Parts: sequence; C-alpha cells; structure tokens
Amino acid sequence: MICCRLLPCLVARSFVPRGRSLEPIEITALDGLALLPDGLKQVRIRIESGKIASVVETDIVDSTGQIIFPGFIDLHVHAREYFQANKDDPTSQAVWNAMTAKETFATAGAAAINGGVTLFVAMPNDPEPPDCESSYARKQELSLTSGCPVEVAAAVTSGSEPWDDLLYKVYLDPKPSPVSFQRWQDLRTVVARYARCRLMFHAEDPEFIASQTESGPRWKTRPPDAEFRAVDRILDLTAKFGLRAHICHISTRKAVELIENYNRYSSLKVTSEATPHHLFFSVSPKGVVGAMGEPEAQELFECNPPLRSEDDRLFLLESLRSGSVDCLASDHAPHTIEDKHNGAPGVPHLDTYGPFVGWLMHHCGFTPQRVAEITSTAPARILPPHWQERLGAIQEGYSGTFTILDMNHPSRVEGAQIVGRGELRSRCKWSPFSGFTFPAMVRRTIVAGKCYQFGDEA
Repeated sequence: MICCRLLPCLVARSFVPRGRSLEPIEITALDGLALLPDGLKQVRIRIESGKIASVVETDIVDSTGQIIFPGFIDLHVHAREYFQANKDDPTSQAVWNAMTAKETFATAGAAAINGGVTLFVAMPNDPEPPDCESSYARKQELSLTSGCPVEVAAAVTSGSEPWDDLLYKVYLDPKPSPVSFQRWQDLRTVVARYARCRLMFHAEDPEFIASQTESGPRWKTRPPDAEFRAVDRILDLTAKFGLRAHICHISTRKAVELIENYNRYSSLKVTSEATPHHLFFSVSPKGVVGAMGEPEAQELFECNPPLRSEDDRLFLLESLRSGSVDCLASDHAPHTIEDKHNGAPGVPHLDTYGPFVGWLMHHCGFTPQRVAEITSTAPARILPPHWQERLGAIQEGYSGTFTILDMNHPSRVEGAQIVGRGELRSRCKWSPFSGFTFPAMVRRTIVAGKCYQFGDEA
C-alpha cells in the first residue's frame, strides 16, 4: 500500500473531497512502487524541504495497483490569461473577458493538479503576447496564481529578439494575429536572431494553407501536406541556425518520418510531441471516431492541426511508444461551448491527462518506463536549464514531485465531471472524452513535497 507520512498538524486535510477546493498537505516520506531510473522498485522516498533526500528499497509488498511516477510535465497548455496593458480601454477589456471566460492560471493550475500534471508550459499566443523581457515578466507574475508550477513560453514576433535561455514559441498560420507568421521569408529573417535558441514550432505551412481552394472542416482545408511542408522547412532553418527545435502537436506519418530521417544525420536532435486527441481520435468523411467508439459531440473536434486518418493515428501511437515521438503534451486549448459551436479550434485535456496515460498503458502497450519518459523525463530535458536538474526522475537531490496513478480505479468522464471524483477543474467545463472510461485515476499529485490527494483512501 502506498502511504505518505504527513506533518502532524495537517493530517486532518489529507484528501480532497468532491466539490471542495484543492488544498495540499506537506509530506516527509512516501512508500510504494516507484518508477526509478533503473525500473520499478518498492521504495521509501524521504523528502526534506521539498527535495528527495533519499530513495531506499524496501521489502513491503504493494498490491494496490498504484505506481509512483516522476511528476508529469505538460509542455503545451493554453492558460488564456495574460497581462492586460490598458484596462481602461473597452475593447481591450472585452477581449480579456472573453479569454479569461475560457481559463485562467488559477483554473488551469487546478485542472493540471487534478490530472496529475506537476508543471506546465504556458503558450504565448495572447492578444498581448509576452515577446520582450518586460511583457514576459508580467505574464510570469500572473502565472504565480496557478497552484501548479508554470514555465511561461515567450512569443516570437516580427520585432522580437531573445533575451534569455527560455522556450520561445513560433506560430505559423495564414490568419493574421500578434504572434503568427504568414510568410516563410518573414520568419526566416526573425529566426536568424534566435540562432541556437530553444524554439517550439506550430508546424503548418501558412502559404500552402492559404492556397487551398477546398472549403469545409479543418481536416480538408489543412491537409497533411501542410504539416509535412512546414516541418521540412523548419528542419532547414534548424540546420542553418543551430536551433534546438521542438515540433508541437505532430499529427502525420510523413512528418514523423521526416524528423526521424533528419535525426539520423544531425548531431542536434529535433524533438516532437503528440497530443491525446491525435492519439485517440481520427476523422474520415463519415465523421470523428474514437479509439473506444464514437464521441458524444462531433462538432467539438475542430483543432489545429486537425484530426487525421486512422492510419495516421495508429502510426502516431506506435511512434510515441517506440521513441520516434518524444513527449505526450496535451495542447490543452479551453474554449466555451459557445465558442466551439462558432468554430474555435482546440480541445481541453488537463483534467484527463493522467487517466489518458492509464489508457496508453492498459490498452496500447506502453510500459511504465516509457510512460515516465514521455510524460516526465523527456519533457524535463526540453525545458530551460533551471528545471532540468530538478525534474524528470525519482532520485536523490531531485524535486519531491510525483504523480501517483491508480491502475485499479477507472475514470469515467460524463459531461462536466469525472464520475466519483467531481467536477472538471478547467473553467471551460467540458471534455472531448465525455462518455469514455479510462482504466486509471490520479490518486495523488505531489509538487515539491506538497501533496494533493484525491479520494479517501491511500
């Protein structure tokens, strides 16, 4: 049985009842089956000042089905909240109100903790983007309202320049916005200023998409070649400028194979991530299909990049399992239901991140070791260096940050809740997985020794 040693004054708040706010307790030790760098071991983990002081093997037999993983890291979250420079301007205020009706750092943090995520990277595609040191610092300060640690990604814009060793995000999109590039020539000029930087790319060729004449849903207007062409050109930029490139939400076989081939001959590896929706859902002229049946609401699945064919989905799953794709990242993109009916792209995932990981293990053959790699170890390597020696593994000196998955208790999503657990914490209050049951639940989320426990059993 996995057990936590609690500080005596906090024992009374040792779990989170349904409908209550998340309140952590501080722990000093953790016993159970843990995924260590050399495999699954029965251990006692001692925690001091939020760090792992020791990891000692024990002979305690654990039959609970619970596994202690290094804390899950989500590299791709849209928290929606941003620093508003002019609160007196009615137009600016209306835009800010619309964005924060979808999500805030506080609600995104609560959803992350609920889903077992112990750190997330906040995307910068804001109406007022964090593209310089001062605007970045203001957004970073806002992110402190999240109960889950946040790494803010900086925006690459037409006039921006790098100022620190951060994650910088590049958006390629034919639709004009404060952060999007519509022409490769413009992007090339800007990227030259970011030589050797960590750049995350939204990889869809804006010029190719703009040239499409077919109308209809996004899987028709943003075909697979839009991703392939973008990745091809990004790899050229990577080689020329020595970029540490990361391809976000990769979705097609051709793009994965292109990166695989590039990495065979390059000393600087290009990394990539896959999302739950591209791994679980596929699309055809007949509509959207899930890996365990049809979803409840076909009209909610518009996203960029769009859902792909079943062949692409299965190839993506195998690529994530084999190591050709590096990370599981949610691309948590919360919108109100009204916005979705008006065509807003994206789906929310933070509340269901951990249960989805259980599906990868139970139904798709992912080992616990591979799960730790795609959810923690590999994402930690992609983060800026101030995180890398603290996260991604359960070993002495690292942060006392863990996600505990219970493989004996399923999670069923129905509407705006997870049955038996309570309401979804994301402010948008819906999930693309409504009607589906995953074979695991997040039992505890522990961040630097602060434990959020769900349910009334250890």
